[in-house]
Amino acid sequence: MKKIIVTLLIFFSFQLAKAEKYALIIAIGNYDYKTTGWSKISSTNDVPLIEQTLINQNFKKENITLLIDEAATFAGIKAALDNLLSTIKPDDIVVIHYSGHGQQIYDDDIDEEIDGKDEALVPYDANSRYSDAYTGQNHFRDDELGNYITKLRNTLQTKGQLLLLLDSCHSGSSTRGGSARGSKSVFAPVGWESKKTEVEKGSDMTEKSKEKLTENAAPFVLISGASANELNYEYKGFGSLSYAFSKAMSKLGSNYSYNQLFAKIKAEMNIISPKQSPTIEGDKNMALFNDKYIKQEPYFEVVSISKDTIVKIQAGRLQGLFENTTVNILPAATTKFTEEAVLAKGTITLSKFNEAVIKLDRDLPDANEKNYWVFIDELSYGDIAVDIYFHESLKDQAIKDGVANFLSEKKLGNIVKDSLMADAVLMQNGNTITLNATNGLDAVDKDANTRGATSVEDINKKIFNFSQGQYLKKFEIKNYDYEFDFKLIPVEFDEAKRVVKNLLNPKDFENENGILQVRAGVDDVVLQVTNKGNKPFYFSIIEIYDTGLILPLMPNVNCDLNDDERKLAPGQTMTFKDCVFSFAPPYEKLLLKGFASSTPINFQSTVETRGADTRGSSNPLEKFLSNSYSQSRGRTSTKVTGKLEGFSTELIYEIVKE
Repeated sequence: MKKIIVTLLIFFSFQLAKAEKYALIIAIGNYDYKTTGWSKISSTNDVPLIEQTLINQNFKKENITLLIDEAATFAGIKAALDNLLSTIKPDDIVVIHYSGHGQQIYDDDIDEEIDGKDEALVPYDANSRYSDAYTGQNHFRDDELGNYITKLRNTLQTKGQLLLLLDSCHSGSSTRGGSARGSKSVFAPVGWESKKTEVEKGSDMTEKSKEKLTENAAPFVLISGASANELNYEYKGFGSLSYAFSKAMSKLGSNYSYNQLFAKIKAEMNIISPKQSPTIEGDKNMALFNDKYIKQEPYFEVVSISKDTIVKIQAGRLQGLFENTTVNILPAATTKFTEEAVLAKGTITLSKFNEAVIKLDRDLPDANEKNYWVFIDELSYGDIAVDIYFHESLKDQAIKDGVANFLSEKKLGNIVKDSLMADAVLMQNGNTITLNATNGLDAVDKDANTRGATSVEDINKKIFNFSQGQYLKKFEIKNYDYEFDFKLIPVEFDEAKRVVKNLLNPKDFENENGILQVRAGVDDVVLQVTNKGNKPFYFSIIEIYDTGLILPLMPNVNCDLNDDERKLAPGQTMTFKDCVFSFAPPYEKLLLKGFASSTPINFQSTVETRGADTRGSSNPLEKFLSNSYSQSRGRTSTKVTGKLEGFSTELIYEIVKE
């Protein structure tokens, strides 16, 4: 009997050890417009981005299937899913990523959908319009997708996981500004009418499956780049979700759930496409990849050595590595950095989106890239820069010249000829000039009383403020010894006695996409901060508006906590009930940026004086923020004395009308 038990234990241990990670990446960008009516988009650019992100998470390259353009027909997608089903086994982890067009389509199963519409992915051979010859047979409907989701979950079973990423969208009346992935109309016969006009919430892609879900089915999560009623824009040649997902996965912290990953995705999306609302559905509180994800390491592997003193790593601007960052080369598998173990020192001379070239100060012992790891010595954080596009409505040449000269003289960015490569767009309405988001062309300034400008000086000031805000939103430091997170907790506040009576459940204030919504003039919140690192830290938090306006949140003039009152020990959580925050317009999504440091940190005076006062502090982060107010850029203008040691993190919330 004992022998049988031992044999069974060995068998089950072997099964557990053999659990694998699989991925299917579908990308369709080069649609045949003449045949299908679908425009070309940049979906194929997403493939290396997603593939490398998954490889970094120990997905084997041979376990990642790529289905690109003409291979991704309706039949091709079904065949790839069938092949995936025949390959996976219980306990495996599966990721399916789709980049391409999406479209709403009339429901061909009578009375199944309450609005009379299915959501569908658009394969390479699906047409954009209904005809006698094409009635939607090649559209990949949500109920078809739902069947496969159920089959995959049943096969993976309880300890497996399924993650579905949809970088597409299904509706929208236009593609005004930017390149969008989605349709202009519902695919339906002439004369068809929707059963209702209510706006759908979420992605609306989790169609009930005709397959029966077993009791031991695997949990799954679906993350979409946009809600069902939104367009999903591209960002400088990449899908917005693909970019945000890859960016979020490159800076994973401790004990991450899918919900925490999604919070990072929302923060990234706020920077690149603030009007867009990514969605998450399914078992979002489960541990990411069954807690077997790869946390960001303090090193990068060398991928090639072209000369003894020139090496390349698979990391770049996406991971926050810019030119002039200094590095140390150590033997691979080094567990602890020591100066004695350094084989060479180097400087990043070229940083691209997802790769960087390093010039070393000496030859390496050999040319085998597997023998070396690259450790970051001191980061360079790049310069504030913004690319501006002049909309056709802007006719005033003096304004164009003034803006171009300002960007050139201050080294703040460039005028670009392609709107898809711009960070912002200048438009003209009469004598008023507005700064607009590239995606959707919405005015950056939400306040009607301050929107627009009439002079070059006013316009340039708006451009600088916007560029500074974007820069600080993107800026990050990731020393996980100081890892932390923070939340806004709604409270019942007694205004007369000035005391917090009760803490309320934040989930009661979240919208369907998990964003905390607070009503201007009604709701009150307090701040809760948790030290997830292994060292004590001080913290400070700022608030960044779409315009680039920066305000201190903690501490501020009404809540001037001293340094020691903002110091947390490892594992400690503090709820600051003595500081109650209320809200006022403008109505928009806002990004809170928190910083933790080993030395006292306070951004209040820096922000209030726009960099003129750093209180004589020696904290490099305060000096760094102060320097970001400088409009004279150059290699030395952003140089900060001292190393930026600490951790940064973000939180998105939204101010709404009562």
